[in-house]
Amino acid sequence: MIATIDAALLDAMAGLRGPVLDVFFSLVTWAGSLWLLAPAALLFVAAAGVNGRARILPVLALAGASLTCHALKIATDRPRPDAHPLVQALPADASFPSAHSAQAAAFFTALWLLLPPEARRRWAMPLVALVAIVGVSRLYLQVHWPSDVFVGTVLGVAVAFAANYFGRLRETA
Repeated sequence: MIATIDAALLDAMAGLRGPVLDVFFSLVTWAGSLWLLAPAALLFVAAAGVNGRARILPVLALAGASLTCHALKIATDRPRPDAHPLVQALPADASFPSAHSAQAAAFFTALWLLLPPEARRRWAMPLVALVAIVGVSRLYLQVHWPSDVFVGTVLGVAVAFAANYFGRLRETA
């Protein structure tokens, strides 16, 4: 059943293809890349006025999500989709789970967790939308199955919450 849903959603995404969306999603997908998020996390560490758990939470969440994804990719070795032409080159590693989705979810969830409680409500939807558009980009580009993106996103959120939880435990110890 999952394979049928995966294939149907990728077929639908392929039906949306066009030059403007090709460029848009090729750019948007970078918001889940370590090439963008790792420097952003390191800049966050270097930011003045940030200390303690807040200083390292985005780095821990991003690193944890990335390492977990790559371990799962090796363990599962799921082939990437090949039903439709690609917009850009297919990544060489396995498909499951989507590291871009996990990394975006982990990084932006970590940032959300660092917000004051009164600001979280205001920033929740923009951050969720950013994570979602990264996931959609992976489907549009035909480099992941929808189930890869779903699991990657859930994994990223879970890693960010776990890093936050253990960071709080460490602060109180």
